[in-house]
Amino acid sequence: MDENDLKYIQKTLGREINEIEKAMFENLWSEHCSYRTSKKLLRMFSKTINERTSKDIVVGIGDDAAVIRLKDNICLALAMESHNHPSYIDPYNGAATGVGGIVRDVLSMGAKPIALLDPLRFGDPRVEKVRWLIDGVVRGIGDYGNRIGVPTVGGECEFDESFNYNNLVNVVCVGLVKEEDIVRGKTKEKELSLILVGSTGRDGIGGASFASKDLTEESEEERPSVQVGDAFSEKCLIDAILEAVKTKKVKAMKDLGAAGLSGAATEMCLSGCELYLENVPLREPLTPYEIMVSESQERMLLAVEKGSEEEIIKIFEKYDLPAAVIGRTTDTGRIIAKYKGEVVVDLPISLLCNAPLYDREEEERILEKEGRIEERVDLEEAILKLLESPNICSKEWIYSQYDYDVQLRTVIKPGRDAAVLRILETYPVGIALTVDCNSRFCKLNPYVGSLYTVAEAVRNLACVGAKPLAMLDNLNFANPEKPDRFWQLKECIRGLADAAFSFDIPVVGGNVSLYNETVIEGKEYPINPTPAIALIGKIDNIEKVPGVLDNKVEEGDILIITNETKEEMGGSEYYKVLFNSEIGRVPRVNLEKEKEIYKKVVSLINRGLISGTKDCSRGGLGIALAKFCINNNIGVEVELDNYNINKLREDLLLFSETSGRIILAVKEENLNEVLKEIDGYVIGRVGGKELSIKINNNKISISLGEMKKVYKEAFPKMMGEL
Repeated sequence: MDENDLKYIQKTLGREINEIEKAMFENLWSEHCSYRTSKKLLRMFSKTINERTSKDIVVGIGDDAAVIRLKDNICLALAMESHNHPSYIDPYNGAATGVGGIVRDVLSMGAKPIALLDPLRFGDPRVEKVRWLIDGVVRGIGDYGNRIGVPTVGGECEFDESFNYNNLVNVVCVGLVKEEDIVRGKTKEKELSLILVGSTGRDGIGGASFASKDLTEESEEERPSVQVGDAFSEKCLIDAILEAVKTKKVKAMKDLGAAGLSGAATEMCLSGCELYLENVPLREPLTPYEIMVSESQERMLLAVEKGSEEEIIKIFEKYDLPAAVIGRTTDTGRIIAKYKGEVVVDLPISLLCNAPLYDREEEERILEKEGRIEERVDLEEAILKLLESPNICSKEWIYSQYDYDVQLRTVIKPGRDAAVLRILETYPVGIALTVDCNSRFCKLNPYVGSLYTVAEAVRNLACVGAKPLAMLDNLNFANPEKPDRFWQLKECIRGLADAAFSFDIPVVGGNVSLYNETVIEGKEYPINPTPAIALIGKIDNIEKVPGVLDNKVEEGDILIITNETKEEMGGSEYYKVLFNSEIGRVPRVNLEKEKEIYKKVVSLINRGLISGTKDCSRGGLGIALAKFCINNNIGVEVELDNYNINKLREDLLLFSETSGRIILAVKEENLNEVLKEIDGYVIGRVGGKELSIKINNNKISISLGEMKKVYKEAFPKMMGEL
């Protein structure tokens, strides 16, 4: 614990604190729990919740999960978390318990978990340890999610050498709940009984403070701070909690995550509580210190009506889950913990929950540099090299390890621009889910990169006819004590907030993960700033979504692209993969134009006028066309001279990552109606078995078979399996 914090605490209390109390402050005042650096910055998101956006927010920021109304009394619970440090030290258990924790956050609202997404970041896959991390993380997510019966329906996987020493494992969970069944994570009622479900062991002690500092060469020794998951217990816990909620006797509920029992009790019991630690179900003999700060998994704290304890405990016993009354809520404003009659903790909750906030120094550091690479390359070779590059190639190796069909809701599966889920058989309404972030853009120009991140996510939803309902963010950054890193954090939040406000998307929750930076022999290795986001969208009728039922791409369909292409090559995959360069201007975002495009595309899809879509982002137009062919198993013939209004060189036109572009496939009989609605450019037609592009008297021809082979075999080859 920081010496100044300790002095402040003891001066405020007028006494010295004991070791248990010190451990509680160390965890609850950690960056991981208290957001001491970011809390003031996060206020920028408040403008996204206004008269236009708030009508469907049932539970906003501040609980374990947000809840938004989908239709009538049908609601979605949403949460996003990180498990970065643990997943670098112990990738399998770190990733698995990341899934378990986010599922319990959604469960604590009384919601049934129905979907997971996993935004991941890794270093250079040519490095053996990076491949070991990939394997462990993916197995951890897959094993845990599959065993608890919650489908992992989407995600992303970005590679950059900045993640060599700090991989990022972010997880999103979506749950389904009726509005009348929602349970909150806080209560001011007194004389409620506190029931702890699940057994407590030594794993994970100090996890919150471990997640609030840089990794070092000695971090391997922190392995005991990584929790160990038990997916079977989690599955039983899900079923038991949902049954307990139906009794209407559960008045508040919280997952035991960071800081364990000390965190859950303090955050849930706003008016005070008294705990009896000898009643806590244990796996092994533990001291009061260990009981209070253990982060053992698969545990929940429930505040239930007095007199209902036996009824609730019997439900958990039916599922072979240990459960016991371990305390009660009070009106003292204090958390008092006793062990066999002796008071071992007596602290004001207001002090524990209100760590002093930091005012960090900042220093502007835009790394974007104007310039152009003049060297020419063979364009067919460039497309194939990009298709097999780690950031663009198929991620089927990852999502094939996930059961994405369990619960039978998944309509559009992983590998497309967004996942689509049917919610109820009786409703045609569905939801779309996507996660996004281009960390290279955010490194070069944090504000612009964050605008691009939101705009790309909105386009991904537009591609399946979805209107954004809500946004979650996971702010992954390096050491904020360094002024340039803090400035990156501030600028990225500003960018996300401005973009969300422009698109009328409320930011309803998220997570901040700082100190993703490693020091080795005095050299600093910070990650790229990575403000990963999740967007949840509503689809009025999933039968209209391109690729669903009879609405499919066919030979003869006309191809249209929205928006022009500019020379914006800074941070592009083309420059990085072909020349190992990041030079050039990062793509700018015209928020008003993006908003107009997404609304018109969604309208056209909902009217059944669009048969196929593809967002145009990483790799530019050339890669978007190639992926369109691969996804639909058909070729295209494209002529780009009339589209090239900015007279760009061939490679710049094909590989610039200008924002605001979506490829649309339209039946010929619908073309005039579509062009009346949207300001688009006709660039070609669907047909054949190759990607054929004519541009400036050059013709590119690559067979569909060759593209599919390169695209689909790249990841298994990278992992040494082909």
